[in-house]
Amino acid sequence: MAIVHHGFAALVAASRALGVIRFDIQNAEKLRHLGRAIVIANHPSYMDVMVLLSLMPRACCIVTSRHWRNPLFAGIVRAAGYLRNDGGPSLVGASEAALADAVPLIVFPEGTRSPSRGQLGKFSRGFAHIALAHDCPILPVLIDCDPPAYTKQHRWHSLPPSTPTLRVRVLEDDLSEHVAAAPVRFAPANEDVLAPLAARRLTALAEHFFIDQISQHGFTRT
Repeated sequence: MAIVHHGFAALVAASRALGVIRFDIQNAEKLRHLGRAIVIANHPSYMDVMVLLSLMPRACCIVTSRHWRNPLFAGIVRAAGYLRNDGGPSLVGASEAALADAVPLIVFPEGTRSPSRGQLGKFSRGFAHIALAHDCPILPVLIDCDPPAYTKQHRWHSLPPSTPTLRVRVLEDDLSEHVAAAPVRFAPANEDVLAPLAARRLTALAEHFFIDQISQHGFTRT
């Protein structure tokens, strides 16, 4: 983890020095000293993972299973001890050791880059199952690239006419508290039914929260 952190920190510094991209980061200290928690972020560009890991000396990424089959990424994610997102109970169990050691998890609930600026892909429930099973806080991070670059619609070498700025906003909200505050319409007695419903509700709340915050912070196409 430390090698990946320092490597990405060097890449961010080099990108800034070469004028390839600007960085506008707020509340970075909250990430640097984060312990047992889940960081969830939207995913507009290639640069998102690199920037978050450059800010977090100890962090474990939950990585989509296709990266474990990718010859370019497989060795890196395995060596760093990242978790494979197979979903379900296996992911919940695999995350226990990292959280027990106060290592924060990084999750991009969309699973891939956002469809376009200011738009989100559908959130998957993996982070919600982990948060509910291990009773840990969820820290939301908003990311935007203006003008859009390194997105799903751009090739990695295609740059806009002006230097893009990657904006990162680490928010104060603990999204897990939103579930406790939300009204319960019904409460099934069967725990096997209740847990998936709670995860579904937390995922929906997180997705709506991000949509609202992206709009409030101006992270939309104009």
